[in-house]
Amino acid sequence: MTVEEENIIKKLKLSVSKVKTFDQCKKKYYYTYEMKLPRKTWAFHTLGKFVHSVLEEFHGSFIKGSDEPLNVVMGRAYKIAMKEFGKSMSEESKKEAFIMIDGYLQKITNEKHTLKDVIAVEKNFSFPITDRIILNGMIDKIQIDHDGILSVGDYKTTKDKRYLKDDWLQLQTYAYVLATEDPSIREIRGSYILVRHNFERIEKVFNINEIMEIKDQFETYAKDIEDEQLWEATPSKLCSYCDFIDRCDQGKDFLAKNSRNYNVFSHNNQDHGEIKW
Repeated sequence: MTVEEENIIKKLKLSVSKVKTFDQCKKKYYYTYEMKLPRKTWAFHTLGKFVHSVLEEFHGSFIKGSDEPLNVVMGRAYKIAMKEFGKSMSEESKKEAFIMIDGYLQKITNEKHTLKDVIAVEKNFSFPITDRIILNGMIDKIQIDHDGILSVGDYKTTKDKRYLKDDWLQLQTYAYVLATEDPSIREIRGSYILVRHNFERIEKVFNINEIMEIKDQFETYAKDIEDEQLWEATPSKLCSYCDFIDRCDQGKDFLAKNSRNYNVFSHNNQDHGEIKW
């Protein structure tokens, strides 16, 4: 191994999405992060970005000290996000987005006291956890919950919430980031915030031992990624939403055999009606 190759390994950048892609399908990881091939734009990704944008602007305004009415701040946040993402969203997606955001406005209006709990939104992080691994990503929301526990939250637009109930990697990672920044922290609550389910939270409190275990997990992922040579596909129903399905014979064969069960989303881009807030 050359000195240059050793330096690349020492600076391996990892994130939750990268290691989850590696777990899901090594071939997809190879196309995405090794070959860096162009990726598709999916309707559900755009919807997620839209919702994140609205809530970032909304909570960010109050973090900065805004005393405007909630509906005024939300209306402005909605318009800003629609200007950025509206042309890429179908009429159906826009209507769904409006219903979700309107639902959140009603929820936060009834629980106005919780606004002051939010202390940060869309927090970027990038730092070395070893001499060869850099951990990066973004935390959607950080707040102090009603019981005084520091909480990290991640917005999820999934319709099926079952798969989240035993998957804590993302939230543990975010907890690790905050605990690394502040060694006095002894516990952190992690919450998946279910946008399509009236912003219900799936949550768990992690103690400091659980939080710090995440470092070992990323070190293991780093070694497995560095050692991988075959980059074989792992066909599943998720192949329907793979950016590289046209390049993957295994994925195409799997979908052909299960064509009655799996479908790819398809929408037309149209304009949305006026905001009612």
